[in-house]
Amino acid sequence: MDMSKYKGMFISETKEHLQSMNKLIISLEKDPQNQENIEALFREAHSVKGMAASMGYNDISELSHKMEDMMDLFRKGTIKLDSSAVDLLFEGLDNLELMLKGIENDEPADIDYSSLISRMQDVQNVTKSDVPIERPEKTPQPEVVETRVAEPQIKKPSQSEGIKLTVDVKIDPSSQIPGMRGFLVYKNLSNISEIMSISPDIESVKQGDFDNAISFQISTDQSIVQVEAMLKKMVDLAGFSVHKFDESVAQVVEEDSKSQVRKEASPTRSGPPKKAQQVRTVRVTTDLLDNLINIVGEMIIARSRLFEVGKEISSDPLHEGMVEMSNLIRDLHGQVMSVRMTPIESLMERLPRVVRDLARKGGKEVELAIDGKDIELDRAILDEMGDPLVHILRNCVDHGIETIEDRKAAGKNPVGLIKIRAMREKDQVYINIQDDGRGMDVEKIKRKAVARGIVKKEKFHLISDKEALMLVCHSGLSTAEKVTDVSGRGVGMDAVKSVVDSIGGSLHIDSTPNAGTIITLKLPLTVAIVHVLLVNVNDEILAIPINKIIRTAEVEKGDLKRSQKQMAVLIDNELIPLLSLKRILKMKGKDVLTQQIPVVVVEMKNKKIGLVVDSFVEQQEAFVKPLEAPLSWVKGFSGATILGDGSVIFVLDMPNLL
Repeated sequence: MDMSKYKGMFISETKEHLQSMNKLIISLEKDPQNQENIEALFREAHSVKGMAASMGYNDISELSHKMEDMMDLFRKGTIKLDSSAVDLLFEGLDNLELMLKGIENDEPADIDYSSLISRMQDVQNVTKSDVPIERPEKTPQPEVVETRVAEPQIKKPSQSEGIKLTVDVKIDPSSQIPGMRGFLVYKNLSNISEIMSISPDIESVKQGDFDNAISFQISTDQSIVQVEAMLKKMVDLAGFSVHKFDESVAQVVEEDSKSQVRKEASPTRSGPPKKAQQVRTVRVTTDLLDNLINIVGEMIIARSRLFEVGKEISSDPLHEGMVEMSNLIRDLHGQVMSVRMTPIESLMERLPRVVRDLARKGGKEVELAIDGKDIELDRAILDEMGDPLVHILRNCVDHGIETIEDRKAAGKNPVGLIKIRAMREKDQVYINIQDDGRGMDVEKIKRKAVARGIVKKEKFHLISDKEALMLVCHSGLSTAEKVTDVSGRGVGMDAVKSVVDSIGGSLHIDSTPNAGTIITLKLPLTVAIVHVLLVNVNDEILAIPINKIIRTAEVEKGDLKRSQKQMAVLIDNELIPLLSLKRILKMKGKDVLTQQIPVVVVEMKNKKIGLVVDSFVEQQEAFVKPLEAPLSWVKGFSGATILGDGSVIFVLDMPNLL
């Protein structure tokens, strides 16, 4: 059977299992006697092993099998799950991720994991005379009624020593690959039993040539509940039943694909139980989601064009139809965006492991607390923010958090604390990363900046504390005393700011000596379709993203003031310096100040700036397309959009305009 067509599904599902394993190992390091997490980790490794074996990926199957064997000893209490065992599991997980990445890129990773296998085997060679982990005795559970079932030890019995069972499985009709699902059921049953017969035959199942129902007759030394437990964790099963040959009353388990509610019923008394309403789900490629948002964007442009043409035609039915179409496009846009929106949890999953490894490397103890995992962001933004968050955490652990001895001397908890909190405010998401470390030395940053030529010596005393903190985002500026493999090379925060700026976000830093540092990321919900303010400058229409605008105002010419050779105006009791957008963009012609001067107040270079324009035009929704070379080389523009009259206008890149 050609299994290559299932490669995408295998990669997707294996990634989910590996992410889950990563979280479970982190949790077990803090609470090594949590039997529930040990059982869960065993099942995750077992699932990866079975899927890889069915696909023919023997290296992944072998390594995950060895990890599964280790977890079997942990759950039995034969050996302790200590820090060295955790390190082995993490090393195994890293190797599995590299192997999976190789499969995804069609470049199989050449990894020699024989040493790792040997070390894992050494752990498993612990004799029974060693002291096992003390665990509270479990109350014996009845065979049928059980809310949580431990995964059985894998053993393939001979037909003579097992009980004989009938296993009826129903593949979910919505499954995109019923043949693969049926074959995985066959493989998993083969691991714990001897399959005496299967209907339809296995070849028909592999080819998907069946009516989604498969019946097995097996001989096994597992209980009915244990067989059910194996089936229960499989996805895309609409239901299944397991019963003995000689029982008149079968034990039936109906499993809803969403709630996974288990029911027990007697077909001879009340007939088969009713099937709960199922929530249908389907996996789609990210390319499809990108294409959908592009189509919606083109529809928004077409809508603007129709409204522009409609202004010239006096027809009530036409206008009513356009309004109805506009509402439908808005609803479609909302639905497409909701599909693209992904909980920020997927971005945070690997961070505890990052902090753990960095802390161990630096001889520190650091705890990571995360709040707001359910906040959602556009998948495209999440994809961009992975590395920036890792860079920030590197700085928190390496620069911010002190050593255990220094923290004790300062009267602090020896264990450092980093908090990540995500919040949503209207169409923006805020991510705060706060540590309780030593804070940032403003004077030291200034001296470094002068030494690097970033700041002129004569302006040393003119730099505010807020401006000084943002200097760490300059390339080549680092306050580290020595260069390590973690930080100190002057790269990191400049890369963070570059990425945040590129997606239309902003970065702010606050720090208090000996109390810690707070880095705030302000991110848009989406980058493709945004609200913009259209302004007129020198008879050219330009777009400014609304999320970059603090406010707009029309100021009186007589209210202008001059401060240090710079024109400024008092807005909301704050003196705002004014700059001509025409001069910034080097447009021809002189500025003509009318009695009422339109000003757009924005934040640039960590300062509030008033941009003087000729006039405000309107606000509208815009589908922003990125610029390609050579236009992408022009400073100050982030993309372009099309107006209703068909004209192309540029969208200003506010962080890089000056």
